[in-house]
Amino acid sequence: MRQLVYNGRTEDHPVLVTDEDGVRSLRFGTEERQTSIDLSRPWELQLAYTRWMTTALLLHPRPESFLVVGLGGGALPHFLLHHHPGARIDIVEKERLVIELAHGVFLLPHQQEGLRVIHRDAQAFLRSASPASYHVAFLDIFGPGCMAPALADPALYRELVACLHPEGVMAVNVWSGERQLYEQVMAAAWEGCEGRLLRMQVKKRSNVILLGFANEISRATLRRARKLSADFRQRYGIDFAPFLTRLRRTNHSSLLERLLFLG
Repeated sequence: MRQLVYNGRTEDHPVLVTDEDGVRSLRFGTEERQTSIDLSRPWELQLAYTRWMTTALLLHPRPESFLVVGLGGGALPHFLLHHHPGARIDIVEKERLVIELAHGVFLLPHQQEGLRVIHRDAQAFLRSASPASYHVAFLDIFGPGCMAPALADPALYRELVACLHPEGVMAVNVWSGERQLYEQVMAAAWEGCEGRLLRMQVKKRSNVILLGFANEISRATLRRARKLSADFRQRYGIDFAPFLTRLRRTNHSSLLERLLFLG
């Protein structure tokens, strides 16, 4: 049975927090969940698309600095705090209420070494961020039932790429349900990343995860991800093999197949 924990709104949209079967969820006025967290094990990612986003962790040899743009209830930060203790984790969120709820009802620590929560618009933050600062970046910015308009702006991806370490990678959650907007977002991401972009359609979902790279996609990095997927599964508790298979199938590129699967 669903129980109401919080009912309020930002300037732009409603905000609901509910508990159901031991899982606490955040919604922005629709049935679509922005975040779901088991408070007894907050590091376990409950929503499929968030697990697919962590494929980015396989594609940097030693990630130690992370950027999370779009906080929600803090599922990805909880995951990173658990699996990468001591890493630098910067979180950018434009809604003060969302930050308060992440701390207050989703149990994100107020103070922890390496963790910084920044109340700011994503593009304003990225324009002022130091270049080459982050090994892995996660971008997940949505409103009620739709993608944030900034996702259709090539400048967003250029600014994010500029923040990445030379071996850095970004994972971006987008939605393919509205075809025209999705195509605009894809075009913007391709332009902003200068073609250094892969995509994965999440199984049985309209979510698509974009993987963008600071530099050319490395043969060694892709082959390493394939060979070590079992080790990564043990470390993170996530079966990455289907994600890598979908990566190959979604990106119809003989080059990608040769680098990732045939070499």
